Amino acid sequence: MDFWFNPTYDNYFKLLDALEDLGQDVSKFKEEQTPNPKRSFFRYEFETFTLDFLPEVKAPLNFRSSFNKKEIVTLNDTEIPFISYEDLISDKKTNARSKDIIDLEQLDINRKSKENQ
Repeated sequence: MDFWFNPTYDNYFKLLDALEDLGQDVSKFKEEQTPNPKRSFFRYEFETFTLDFLPEVKAPLNFRSSFNKKEIVTLNDTEIPFISYEDLISDKKTNARSKDIIDLEQLDINRKSKENQ
């Protein structure tokens, strides 16, 4: 699962605190003399899933603009923000890895299915 974060220094250290709360060893990042949040990609593998924290996406998207267009899903009274469908498609097309192409095809099928209901 990918999480795109706004790579400010404040968010960078909040992310490190959250990762530490999840039991990850982030001491080397907290001790860095000159951290660069804009270049700080984190990957943590758990038993059944992987978390990737991305300071940027490959598509030419601005975080603030994308954040303002986010879609919200509520699950158990918790609001979860997701990248907009339009921005997701843009990023998938830009990446164009085989898994992104498969995702694009599946997203198109799902979208058409919903339109026909």
